[in-house]
Amino acid sequence: MDKKFFIRSLAHMIFKLRPFNNKCIIKFAEKIKNKKILEIGSGKSDKGKYIYSAKKFFDSSNEYIQSDIIQDYGHKIIDVTKINYKNEFDVIICANVLEHVFEFHKAITNLYNALKVGGVLIIFIPVFYPLHDEPHDYWRFTEHSLKELLKKFKEIKIKHSGIRSYPFSYYVEARK
Repeated sequence: MDKKFFIRSLAHMIFKLRPFNNKCIIKFAEKIKNKKILEIGSGKSDKGKYIYSAKKFFDSSNEYIQSDIIQDYGHKIIDVTKINYKNEFDVIICANVLEHVFEFHKAITNLYNALKVGGVLIIFIPVFYPLHDEPHDYWRFTEHSLKELLKKFKEIKIKHSGIRSYPFSYYVEARK
């Protein structure tokens, strides 16, 4: 077994990050119907299933666009630092991506612009987590930096896994 894969698997097992993320998105998805959703960072498939994608939690009435920056994953290719959507999406899910985006300010601006008024940006982001997808693992954000980055949004809700002073990851809902 690959050492990096083992360390990441161990982190997920100890800190239960996937169950935390899933619980948060399932609760959010229950109310979402007939919306246009963009997922940034849908990830690769495992035996034909996209285990990293949140699509499975949303009602089929939604228009759900999966994307990633890696062409081999089979999704629409989207680089959040270069997108130019304007008021197009009701929901954008940015799943474990921002820590890999060097120009994260540009990404946040582009995601904000891509949302319709009243739209929601969902962010999953690790805090206490092993380095991964190197050499493109650049940042770890705090609750305070996320609030500052998202201050243009009307409403921001942040949940953490772990204890507040030692969070493992964040789930953020930012409403435009």
